[in-house]
Amino acid sequence: MQRHTYALEHWEERSGDRLSWRFGYRGTAGEFGRIEVVYPARRHGDRHVTEVSGDTVPATSFSGWAYGRKPSLHMAQLSVGGSGIRIQRNRWAQTRAGRALRLRVAGREYRYLATGRRHRDRALVRDGVEIRTGRQGSGARKKATFTVLGPADATDLALAAVMVGVNTRNLTRGGAVRAFLNRSLNWLEIFQ
Repeated sequence: MQRHTYALEHWEERSGDRLSWRFGYRGTAGEFGRIEVVYPARRHGDRHVTEVSGDTVPATSFSGWAYGRKPSLHMAQLSVGGSGIRIQRNRWAQTRAGRALRLRVAGREYRYLATGRRHRDRALVRDGVEIRTGRQGSGARKKATFTVLGPADATDLALAAVMVGVNTRNLTRGGAVRAFLNRSLNWLEIFQ
């Protein structure tokens, strides 16, 4: 089975007003060329958008309710190459496999799931291809890594890259509980 590992370097643009700050990852991924992940690329009220662009990857965006700097899975919308993609998930499932995102892109079924208890370890899986993503380091040395198993194409890599710029804590039970408590405390602050 083919195996390739790519790393994208973290970057930040903190000029001007806080609402105009942008973050992301960029670098070169072998034969796929240059790839850049930007979050939040745009803001629409309480919604943030993460975008992926590059030499060969299709333009991909993920929009969801703002959670920190990234969009969350709440009220999520995904677009690949200008086409809207339906996202399904079972938020009440008890296992990581049950909580996985399910999507259908270009006639192919994908699952995006947590592979570990930490929010940094995820995998995008379709028939014959798996892309394991992880975030390592801190500060200026932070990186997003992609370990590609199988004959992946540009769409596979674009989907994995856009999800690095999305808050996916809800894919684990513990992450969902922490996110719920955080949202509840923020909501209670409104009334004080």
